[in-house]
Amino acid sequence: MKLQKEKIKEKLANLRNNQTHTWTAMLVTISGSLTLLQSLEKFMNKILFSIGILLFIILLYIYLNRNEFIEKIIQKIED
Repeated sequence: MKLQKEKIKEKLANLRNNQTHTWTAMLVTISGSLTLLQSLEKFMNKILFSIGILLFIILLYIYLNRNEFIEKIIQKIED
């Protein structure tokens, strides 16, 4: 039982580490997209802005799903 709890804690630490990387990627992506928003005269900037917003939404979805999964693991540890 104790070994299983240690495995769960290790998995939780890895998930939190992944959450940090996902959060950083989200911030970089939205910052770049907002920078491109200032100069939408060029067609390429419009495409890159659209891709950036789409990527941000995907990363946000991943972040929120993992966050929910982490909460379930924490509840499992507390029980």
